[in-house]
Amino acid sequence: MKKISTFLLKAFILILFCVITFFITRYLYVPKGQKIKKTDSAIGKTIELSGETIRSNIANIGKLATAEYTYTHVEHFDSSRTIGDFKIPLTKTSYIFSYDGTIIAGVDFTKTNVNKNDTSKTITITLPEVEIISSDVDQDSFQLYDEKKNIFNPTDITDYVESFADLKTSEEQKAIDKGLLDDAKANACTIINSYMASLNIPNYTTNITFAGTTN
Repeated sequence: MKKISTFLLKAFILILFCVITFFITRYLYVPKGQKIKKTDSAIGKTIELSGETIRSNIANIGKLATAEYTYTHVEHFDSSRTIGDFKIPLTKTSYIFSYDGTIIAGVDFTKTNVNKNDTSKTITITLPEVEIISSDVDQDSFQLYDEKKNIFNPTDITDYVESFADLKTSEEQKAIDKGLLDDAKANACTIINSYMASLNIPNYTTNITFAGTTN
């Protein structure tokens, strides 16, 4: 009976020891395992967020419109038959017309360069210069306000209107003078800053520059 009691006592102590060992092991080693996983995850994140990875992700944006300028152009056209510099009276033909247009500026993000400096903890993102992506005239918006034809100087307004190239160039310059490219730059920076904020890279400073720009 004493042997059975002794055996039961030893068995109980052994079971208790195993239980205690189990919980100690669970408490001490499982967190270490988790730490290893976290370390592996951190290593993976470091690799994932290399400068090349950041550049590749930005490049995936492609060519993006970041600013738009709309306008209504009013044009006055008149023509008279001449002899040298002398305008022949009663031969004047004139038109006043308008049309609407849209000019879009943006950035080709595929040309982005990224320099991630782990020593200075800086990420320098160099974007290409902003450019005018498109300049379109809405020909359906064409309106003719005043038309004065002269049988001695037959001129068709369509011959003049078909040549929009010079008119578009002048409107593009107006758009630039009014800050279209500056707006495109500012909006491009907002896009990049939002993207970098979403990455949540601690202790790094992001600097954004544009190619051809002297800081």
